[in-house]
Amino acid sequence: MGYILCTAEKPSVAKDIARIVGAEKRKDGFFEGNGYLVTWAIGHLVGLAEPSAYGFVPQDQIYSEQRQQAYDELPLIPDNFKLVVLDATKNQFRVIKNLMQRDDVDFVIDCGDMGAEGHILQWFIRIKAGCKKPVKRFCATSMTDEAIRAAMDSLRPIDDFKNIIKGEYCKKKADWITGMSMSRVESLKYNAGINVGRVQSPTLYFVVKRYLEVSNFKVTNYFTMDAELSEGFHVYWTKDTDGMFPPSVKDSEGRILNRSETDRVSAEIEQGKTGLVSDIVKQKKATDRPQLYDITELQRDANKKYGYTAAVTLATAQALYETQKVLSYPRTDSRYITSDLQHYMTSKIKAIGTSSNYSNAVDTLLKDGLNIDKKIVDDAKVTDHHAILTTEKIEFFNRNKLYPSPEEKNKGVTVETLNNILDLVLCRMIVSFSQPYIYEQTTISVTFPNGFIFTASGRKNISMGWKAVQESLLGKDKSEDDVRDSNEEQLFPNISKGQQVNIKRCFSVPKKTTPPKLHTEATLLTAMENAGAYIDNGAILKGKGIGTQATRAEIIKKLFDTGVIETTIKGKTNYIQPTAKGLGIIRVLPKELYSPQITADWETKIAKIAEGKYTEDDFMIDFIAFIKDKVREVKESETNISFKKEREVFGICPWCGKDIHRYTKKNDKDKVENISFYCSDKCGFNLDTSNQTFTIYLNRSITEAEAKRFISKGSLILNINKKSGDGTYRGEFVFRERIYNSKKYCNIQCNKMNAQ
Repeated sequence: MGYILCTAEKPSVAKDIARIVGAEKRKDGFFEGNGYLVTWAIGHLVGLAEPSAYGFVPQDQIYSEQRQQAYDELPLIPDNFKLVVLDATKNQFRVIKNLMQRDDVDFVIDCGDMGAEGHILQWFIRIKAGCKKPVKRFCATSMTDEAIRAAMDSLRPIDDFKNIIKGEYCKKKADWITGMSMSRVESLKYNAGINVGRVQSPTLYFVVKRYLEVSNFKVTNYFTMDAELSEGFHVYWTKDTDGMFPPSVKDSEGRILNRSETDRVSAEIEQGKTGLVSDIVKQKKATDRPQLYDITELQRDANKKYGYTAAVTLATAQALYETQKVLSYPRTDSRYITSDLQHYMTSKIKAIGTSSNYSNAVDTLLKDGLNIDKKIVDDAKVTDHHAILTTEKIEFFNRNKLYPSPEEKNKGVTVETLNNILDLVLCRMIVSFSQPYIYEQTTISVTFPNGFIFTASGRKNISMGWKAVQESLLGKDKSEDDVRDSNEEQLFPNISKGQQVNIKRCFSVPKKTTPPKLHTEATLLTAMENAGAYIDNGAILKGKGIGTQATRAEIIKKLFDTGVIETTIKGKTNYIQPTAKGLGIIRVLPKELYSPQITADWETKIAKIAEGKYTEDDFMIDFIAFIKDKVREVKESETNISFKKEREVFGICPWCGKDIHRYTKKNDKDKVENISFYCSDKCGFNLDTSNQTFTIYLNRSITEAEAKRFISKGSLILNINKKSGDGTYRGEFVFRERIYNSKKYCNIQCNKMNAQ
């Protein structure tokens, strides 16, 4: 009998499987032993080929003499899609291919992730490797020893998943055609680099839509009323829901727009001197604790608390998983654990308690008992991976080891981000197993003689539960969801229904409506996650949204990198707004391509393919008709929109009087190396801030402010250190024309003025 080959999606999973099956000998790219070979992918090893592989104009040549050909051949629809090995992971692919083709391998066990993406990534590898061996499916959503053994004992036929793979392949092909075709047709039509994508374009639209809502918002001034009572509390009136005011003085929501009206009523109430407590409602309420983290919730919290981008949070969590090995796999879309993990939770919490920062909270939690229910454990809600948890490495973990690797640093990971993200996860684990926050909510209504009813509410804490734990570990939560009106915090005296109360004063309170806030990365992630809530037949996206937990951060980062969104800082918060280019893209795109509706429609059809009620051919026929129509719509559209960026003018050329523009040279790490100013008429004038004359005399580049002064005055006077090191002298830098090969160039000369 030959070997059994297990193919996992990542090295850590392969290592766990190898340990359980007895493949203890480490080889180059795989484990071997006990009749098993266990290897791994590194995420994506194989992908769809670029347009040039099908004879289409290569991407880097669409603006060349082949521009018209590139425009005419749209949309790009290959007859047969080709798979290619990705350069970054070709060595590991070669390992897997060789293993699959070994004569002594009897069959393959697909140990990829259980989600649709996991199925197709492994299928791509087998197809490209030319695998002809029988394949069985390993089905596990956690990597405990029990779960691995159970999955190995109950392997399923790979054909059970063929329809899932077909559906996912349709999505891959349609995404390729959409991105390649629509990006090219828009870019060529408007002579601008425009990226279009099924997830990317709706995400940009969320930013644009919110920006326009804020920009077009009109403030409404309105008035409420406040009555201060001698009994020691206030009651309030906010808007007219009972028809007490004439329609002419209020808006459609019952807000009073005329202060004289609320002043009149306030005076009546104050003159009446008393009111009657007409109702008292006391309710015992509870707020349950938050769930464990998936990556999106972790990204949201990190953005709200620390201002971290989604990409930095993901990179940090990945570093804590891969390098530090204190967290489980972070790219998860689940906030639950499976039942086989439940009995490990007490030991995990105890391990967290070995850190002095968490020992008190852990001792209290263990004393009260872990609150484990359906909010924590649900096998049906774990597909690829369970919620983010700590590993056994957290026990007595030395925080001094939290240093990022050079590669991690390049992704924005720092000692600070490592510590902060780890703290968020540790705190969330303790909080998620804690008891509910319990309080008594009291609402009081006071009726005045003129018929107006004012109300007030307040809460009395009974048991702080998880809130006390979270506040002790991370401080008080100041998020918008936790902000309550001041009247809700009132403590009421002993008072009873039917009791008369006395008025100290009653007065109008001016208010104004506030616009919605621009998106932050936290709220944008939420918009992506809840994309199905605002479209027809969007239920298919519930719990999924657009994009995946693993890709959303990269999508947002790409929008920044391509210059269609930018950050604007207000106070301590980084908000997101579209650039002129981003606004223009949404204006020129067919509306179907920036709506989440396209994802909902695809997912509906893909679900039917998985059920065997719809075919790949039906999907592609419908889709190709759609994309041809959208390409034609763009080609035939007439707009006045231009993506030509107006260049900022930095002065007037001292030689010819034309505008001076700036060019910034950056290195491969996107850091500015130097700035040069040049003439728009190309008369030969050019001022480089790192000109050799400056570096010789000043031992530095000149600043941008100095460069502007040089251009405007035609000279620049600065103090220059003597070579002897004894004192300085005044030096005047001036422009000099230099002719070389019949062309005029700008030369910089320094003239000594006087010693100091």
